Amino acid sequence: MRAMVLRGSSLAIEDIPRPVPGPGLVLTRVLTCGVCGSDLHAVRFMEEMVDAARRTRSALGPELDRSKPLVMGHEFVAEVVECGPGVEGWPPGTRVSGIPITGYNPDLPGAYSEYVLMGAAALLHVPEKLSNRIAAMTEPCAVGLHAVRAAKMQRPEHALVMGAGPIGLMTLLWLKREGVAHVTVTDLVEPRRSLARQLGADLVVDPASEDVVDAVTRAAGSPPPVVFECVGVEGTLETAIEAVAPGGRVVVVGVCMREDRIRPLVAISQQVTLHFVLAYTPDEFAEALQALGDGSVNPSPMLTRVVSLDELPAAFQALSDPKDCKVMLELVPEG
Repeated sequence: MRAMVLRGSSLAIEDIPRPVPGPGLVLTRVLTCGVCGSDLHAVRFMEEMVDAARRTRSALGPELDRSKPLVMGHEFVAEVVECGPGVEGWPPGTRVSGIPITGYNPDLPGAYSEYVLMGAAALLHVPEKLSNRIAAMTEPCAVGLHAVRAAKMQRPEHALVMGAGPIGLMTLLWLKREGVAHVTVTDLVEPRRSLARQLGADLVVDPASEDVVDAVTRAAGSPPPVVFECVGVEGTLETAIEAVAPGGRVVVVGVCMREDRIRPLVAISQQVTLHFVLAYTPDEFAEALQALGDGSVNPSPMLTRVVSLDELPAAFQALSDPKDCKVMLELVPEG
């Protein structure tokens, strides 16, 4: 099968063996797969990812081996091709999604390929009327849901979302779905600020040209009691701590890949709670898929580009330009 393979820091389309489903596994054909920021990080910061995994005794560390080729891709929708021993109830052609067993394990190719293995126990039916492109956004949608649930928003609290990339915008969508009356979104790039407006942000601010806390206070009546840091570059965590109201909560969703610095005295003076979040639960993944299926969460404006497998390596390079938002690999056109 054809796949985009990462070797060191180089990406290329290659032919690799098609996986065979063992007990409890299902072989699926990839229909559509979203390009994730984590994969962009993996190309540039794999050594940092390995080091962090080992420091935290994560199972990820031993799996990562720079000497082996890696096929990434974990935001996908697929159709069943073949079930492994002991798996029943998933006939060929069934469209499925689910928490991926792939990711950064060189022995398990991910979904930047024509076929991928999935765990039968985690399979979910994709709602009939849901397009492949939107279904492939279930994973980042679940990340946004997990962040919002972790914040434990209380009426009449309002929120500030720093960053209008895919995760920040998914967080915005869930905040509005959960009934948060006022959500401010900040981003340095106008196309992404425009997307935030389109997706329901009550206030959108360019932090390079306007004081964010002053703008939020004028619009919502007080500094934000909850800040979602969805940028993940050096300095943004300190900015979030400075922006949150005294006694407030900072939910850290963005992944800063390098060492960062904060001033503990600022956080202590504000009595700030920092809550770092990771991924989602199986129930949240299923809830995200259901919300996309019934239309109560609609991220379709976020999709800015669709590429073929042959175009995917170049798309990774282009995504260094933040004017793009969600780029989607489409292996099987719909219709």
